[in-house]
Amino acid sequence: MNFYKKGLSNFSYILLIISIVAIRFYFFNFDNDFWFTINQGRYVINHSFPTFALNSIHDIDFLYQSWGTGTIFYSIYHNFGYIGIIFLLTIVSLLTSYYFYKLCYALSDNKNKSLKYTFFMMVLYTLFFLNTRPHIFTTLILTIMLYLLEKYFKTKEKKYLYFLPVLSFIEVNMHGIYYMVLLIILLPYLIQTFKFKIFGIKSSGFEKKHLFIVYVLMILSGFINPYGYKIFTYGFKSYFTSSLFRDSVVELLAPNFHLFGGKIILISILSIYIIYFIHYKKIMLRHFLLLLGTTYLALDAIKSYNFFFVCAIFPIPFLCESRETEVRYSKMSDIIGGLLFMIFLGLVVGNLKNPDLPVTSKFIDYLDSVVIDKENIKLYTNYFDGSYAEYRGYNCYFDPRGEIFLKIKNQDNIVKEYYDLQENLIDYRDFLDKYQFDYLLLNKKDNLYLSLSRYGNDKYHLVMEDDDYMLFQKS
Repeated sequence: MNFYKKGLSNFSYILLIISIVAIRFYFFNFDNDFWFTINQGRYVINHSFPTFALNSIHDIDFLYQSWGTGTIFYSIYHNFGYIGIIFLLTIVSLLTSYYFYKLCYALSDNKNKSLKYTFFMMVLYTLFFLNTRPHIFTTLILTIMLYLLEKYFKTKEKKYLYFLPVLSFIEVNMHGIYYMVLLIILLPYLIQTFKFKIFGIKSSGFEKKHLFIVYVLMILSGFINPYGYKIFTYGFKSYFTSSLFRDSVVELLAPNFHLFGGKIILISILSIYIIYFIHYKKIMLRHFLLLLGTTYLALDAIKSYNFFFVCAIFPIPFLCESRETEVRYSKMSDIIGGLLFMIFLGLVVGNLKNPDLPVTSKFIDYLDSVVIDKENIKLYTNYFDGSYAEYRGYNCYFDPRGEIFLKIKNQDNIVKEYYDLQENLIDYRDFLDKYQFDYLLLNKKDNLYLSLSRYGNDKYHLVMEDDDYMLFQKS
């Protein structure tokens, strides 16, 4: 006997997935990291792999752990502009949804449920991670890796393992800081090959040889990058040596459950745990371990939340399998939905506009009109404003790559110095005397501006101002 239920058709879920991607681009703007990403990508294309921080007034050793992303972003933006970046992000996001659907379907053999949970995953993906950062490639690579591993465990066909070292090589060159994270996330599949029982969840064991060989090849492929073994320690040195830095960067903080984004993360985690608890008898050990490990990542830092919703959602169609074998729906609803989708997509595409340049762009335009030799100009910028100024060719004090300022040759910890300046723990006059900036680009919330406006400084005079910023020149 067949059982039926009412619900959305496969076609409707596909339209919904495309729609949420389109809606995201309607409100799209360049991420602050985009400008230093393409600045460094430009340097790789025109020169070589950088070993020092570009456009910084400090002497900083540097390795560009996402050089692949930077070169792709710069090449596309340079040749096709904003539309090219939108097209790239669209392709990557739709590929991610496609492979996530295949991942769900490989486990559950249920197309409708697989599409439904692909839609849920893509809602979270577009809310948190569909932007101009290397995370878009990491999420796609993770999804393909999981798909290949699930197909291998299901079919026992070794061909699904062959491409994993290639994906590992791509990841280490696209987003090297997360190369090791992906290797750790895949450990549950190695553990699944052993026969044992934990927390009432049984592992029946699996053929080990080929999976372990491929895993070793994945580790070795990680050494094929411009910086060799140094890429493996970059993340630990950058993010875990300074609590001040971690506590000051939003994406490195644990989710704040009082804010909207934090509430979404909390609700999604609790909902997924409830589903797993209800269907605990069907949970496979590797999925249980993935759930626990990626929960820790999501609660530790917002920037790791993508690992959770990819790894925790894909087993749900399998866990929620029932006797219902068919979804009943009206074909007329598909026709109406398709027409409405075409109208909606036309409105979105027709109203796409170039994203706004940073609000500091007019100040940089002014500098371009008066500065003859950019390379010899020292420009003060805060954490948020350095990226775009550096892209335009100016050497700046600080930028959103805060991790590279933690340890500098023969200099103080610039991260600490910057936050001490913001907290009035150092005298702003001593700070200005130390660096002898040619220009100060000051947000009116920057404590350096507040100090200048309160106490004054005869060494700098105002040359340009708007509602949010002021540009001072050395007298």
